[in-house]
Amino acid sequence: MYEVTIEHPGFDEEPLYSCKDGGELRSLVYGVHRAQGQEVADHSEAIADISALRSRADIEGVGVLDVGAVKVRVKPAEYGDWACEGHESLYAGLGESVMCDGSCVVRPRFDREAQIALALALDDAELDASGGCGACGLEAGQMCADCERCNCDRHDGCERPAAEPAR
Repeated sequence: MYEVTIEHPGFDEEPLYSCKDGGELRSLVYGVHRAQGQEVADHSEAIADISALRSRADIEGVGVLDVGAVKVRVKPAEYGDWACEGHESLYAGLGESVMCDGSCVVRPRFDREAQIALALALDDAELDASGGCGACGLEAGQMCADCERCNCDRHDGCERPAAEPAR
């Protein structure tokens, strides 16, 4: 089981996902490509990169892969970070520990909704970086003509320039 963080300079919070094996990790990395509108040109090279990423995580404790403008950081999952409310194990008398080890916890997976959310977050971050506003979807040239603010702000005091007469 792996904990996967998707990092981007424009993200306030880095999404955290869980992958149970290499197949889910591969699906996540391919999903990150799709969320950025990228097509994987060489599938065998991509699979080799993902395998190397998983190996680095297993051997060194963390692996990082650059996928376009995003970094995918992978590390082996630790149950302590995802602990449940603390129920007793049903198999305590059969050699199991008395308290839950965290394996029952539902961990967030990188599914279709997560891919859509990532694509939207990347688009918002790109707008913010270019001087626009990702929160309201305006590009830099679409801001208020008078105060140059976006739709997130009130424009009560703005005096918009008079429209030029039609010729």
